[in-house]
Amino acid sequence: MRRRWIIIIALVLLVATLALVLRIVDSESDNRRRGEEQAAQHMEEYSGIVAEVADGMCEVLVDFDSVAYGTTTVKNIRIVNVGTTPLVLLDNTTQCRCMWLEYSREPIAVGESIDISLMFDSRGEWGSVGNYMTITTSREEASIVLWIAAEVQ
Repeated sequence: MRRRWIIIIALVLLVATLALVLRIVDSESDNRRRGEEQAAQHMEEYSGIVAEVADGMCEVLVDFDSVAYGTTTVKNIRIVNVGTTPLVLLDNTTQCRCMWLEYSREPIAVGESIDISLMFDSRGEWGSVGNYMTITTSREEASIVLWIAAEVQ
């Protein structure tokens, strides 16, 4: 009799554990789907440059077109977090002092976005300019590379 109760309790615990695991997996897929829907909504409202950051490298071309020598030009970029965890933009590196970023270091929730500003200073640059900037994030596997092109007149 005692053995039967132990087996019944073990089966109940097993079923409860399976139900909990299925609920967690279902919740994660719901969060991912909800994040993708919110990201799509953010892109519909914005007609500029959009970078969707998931897990891996996100590369974006930022074309400044024709820039007059000695001027500073700004391009706004919308960063959308389509990953599974919040994202923070930590730092950026470039080989050229002709460009820099302005951005918030606030966490970007899954499915949310922020706008950053990329500035390009044409002083000291001539002709076709091509360079890149790497933005490191709080998720080690997720980085953003901004490829910059400009024609300085």
